[in-house]
Formats: sequence, C-alpha cells, structure tokens
Amino acid sequence: MKRTIVNNANKYNALCSLVDVLRKECPWDRGQTLSSLKRHTLEETYEVLEAIDKANQSNDWHSLKDELGDLLFQVMFYARIADEHQAFNIDDVIDSIIGKMIYRHPHVFDGAEPDDINEQWDALKEAANPALNSIMDGIPPLPALLYAMKIQQRASRVGFDWNQTCKVLEKMYEELEEFAIELNSTQDKNLTRLQDEFGDILFTFVNLGRKLGLDAETCLMQTNRKFINRFQSMESLAHDQKCDLKDLDIDELEELYQTAKRNLNKSKE
Repeated sequence: MKRTIVNNANKYNALCSLVDVLRKECPWDRGQTLSSLKRHTLEETYEVLEAIDKANQSNDWHSLKDELGDLLFQVMFYARIADEHQAFNIDDVIDSIIGKMIYRHPHVFDGAEPDDINEQWDALKEAANPALNSIMDGIPPLPALLYAMKIQQRASRVGFDWNQTCKVLEKMYEELEEFAIELNSTQDKNLTRLQDEFGDILFTFVNLGRKLGLDAETCLMQTNRKFINRFQSMESLAHDQKCDLKDLDIDELEELYQTAKRNLNKSKE
C-alpha cells in the first residue's frame, strides 16, 4: 500500500514523520551515524552557497529552495539520531536557537541600543562561553581560507590589524618576494619552506580581501566556476574543430582558452 506522509496542514509534523519513517524503514537511512553524515552535510552546505550565487546572479531561486530543503533535512536527521540517544530532539534545537537569538539581540527585544551591534554580538557570544581562555578559542573548523579570515577578524578586535589597505599590499609584495627567494635559492627545493612561504602568501591575500570587504572563500569559489565554464567552452570549441586538447601545445591551448573567454563574455552582453 502506498504510504502518504505529506500533511498540508502542518508541514513541520510531516517532515518529522518523514524522517522517522526513513530512519526505521530505509536500510541506508537506518545505517547512518553522526560521523557518516558529516561529508553529506559539508556537500549540502556548499551546494547552498552555489544556489545563493545562482539566485543573486541569474535570479534562479528554484535551486536555493531545493538546496535549503536538503540542508534542513540534514538538521532534522541529526536531531533524530540525537533523540534516539536520548540527548535532545528537534524541538530542543528550535528552543535553543530561539533563546540564543533573543539573548544576542537585546537591542531588539529589550530596547537596549548598543554603540556597535557587531561588538555587542561578540561580547554576548563570549559571555556565554566563559571557559574560553584565548581570543582565538571557539573558532569552528572551517575551510582554510574562511578560517584565516576568522582568525584575522579575532586579532583585529585588539587592534592587531593594519589601518590601511596599502599596508596589506606592501605585506603581500613582501611575502611574494620571500617566496621567490626561496624558490630560486637552490636547485634542491625545500618543500617544507616553500609550503610555509606559500601559506604566508595565501594568508596575506585573505587579509587583503577582508580589508576590501571581500570573502576569499566566496571569491575563489566564483573563480573556480568561471574557469570550469571556460574550460568546458574550450572542449566544445576543440570538438567543433575536430581536435583533441591533448594534441595541442600550450600556445594553441591558450589561444583556444582566450577564444572561449571572449565567447562567454559576449554571451553575457
């Protein structure tokens, strides 16, 4: 007999019922653990970011709706597993975030106007975690570029930051020069030192983006997509010309890349 889950009168209850049914009756869902779901949660998070860009750039909101649903399902699934361990349930999760948001918005709910909303948010967040010993404590394990931006923001709270963007540019050139010196210093390259200097370059680039109001992680994701589009256009051009990219030298590949780039730019006009 075909099972019916959807309850138009109460979507929340319908979703809870769906998670319960899948957890009990689907072998794959039943076999999932907190650890096994981590990879899927990371993928879903990045798919949400991709969908946000689609909504912003091409007014495609359908993808965002679908991806937010996938992410919401992840939250429901984690809460279901926690409930099985008698730790908490989805209602507790909702109660927790409601209480946290009210606490961190006294200017909304208590009428207390802050001098700086961001500073107030940070102060309240730190007050809720008195066990933190360092200003660097409590940063979640984010992707490296985003993590770098977070620790730079923390350092800036105590004034350990450049006041002018030009100073960051000077540091960036300094780091590039140090990398070039290390790269050219010996024929027997020291991978550890190169890795160290290259990391300094990336860290400084993140800092430059932060000073300009740019998120390095988002910028790189955008560039990755741009490169993929151009490379796929290269493949199409090569196919039309009945040639294989592997048979072309670097100059021919560059010429094809520039053609693909021009074609894509024209299509956007």
